[in-house]
Amino acid sequence: MPWRDLPSQPLVCDLLQRALKNGRLHHAWLLCGEEAETEAVALAFTQALNCEKAPDDFCGKCASCTDIAAGRHPDVGALRAVSKSRQIRITQLRELERSVYLKAARAAVKVAILHTADRMNEAAQNAFLKTLEEPPPKTVFLLLTEEPQQLLETVLSRCLRVPFRPGADRPKNAREAQLEAWLDEFLARPSEIPAPFRAFGIASRFLGMLKTIKEEKQAEFAAEFDEAARESLEPAQRKAVEEQMDAQAQAEYLRERTRLLKGVLRWLHRRGAPPAALFQMEQLARALARNANEPLALEVAFLSILEAGGNLHRANTA
Repeated sequence: MPWRDLPSQPLVCDLLQRALKNGRLHHAWLLCGEEAETEAVALAFTQALNCEKAPDDFCGKCASCTDIAAGRHPDVGALRAVSKSRQIRITQLRELERSVYLKAARAAVKVAILHTADRMNEAAQNAFLKTLEEPPPKTVFLLLTEEPQQLLETVLSRCLRVPFRPGADRPKNAREAQLEAWLDEFLARPSEIPAPFRAFGIASRFLGMLKTIKEEKQAEFAAEFDEAARESLEPAQRKAVEEQMDAQAQAEYLRERTRLLKGVLRWLHRRGAPPAALFQMEQLARALARNANEPLALEVAFLSILEAGGNLHRANTA
């Protein structure tokens, strides 16, 4: 399965193939895009680095390619968030680091893939910095993320960032479908209704949805720390665990919020929104990432989208 068989990201594939041909391999690559897209390219790049038959490419059939695809190659490590905490912890990073410093068993280049790298907690990211600063020879790190803004600036600065273009529309969950229905209604409302009222209406609905998501995440994590577990701990330990659970619930809530905001951006793209409206949505995502006032930021953003996309309603109801 050579590079030409990965048609969804031609610019990314061309960049990686040219790096292979020129022998200019950066030691850490940050692949920024939807998970399915980045995982497919990361797998292809790993195979191309170690293919036994196709220089600068990959055949998909040799022992190295098949072992990498099956996840059993001894010199290719992969790291994912643990199931309960949904975080990549410092202990996982330490284990990965130990493995990459061992002598390669058969690979030309050892590869470490960090899936959803933004799920590294701050301690793990700080611990990973030394390895990024002084990587072992003939080793490549591939960090995959949909939310690079969650990574520390010190981590970002040590990686070569590779942005992916949006992939094909993936199936929407129930909340995304509901939000799109509200947006369609928002667009179709008579223009006689003042824009501020329309903006306030959609923002209020969106905030109600976000409130429900936050409560669900808090209840989900609280259920993992049952009363028996609470009673078995000293007060200080109990408080520390509760704070950790709250932080993890908040992180999951923020991920869900980001997913919904991306859905709004895709909706605007499909509706042929002008660049100014798209820019307002991107500004909203950045403002919320900086802990801006959530209700106010949403109201301002939807009002700005209405003003920037004054012809949006007429273009889609003509």
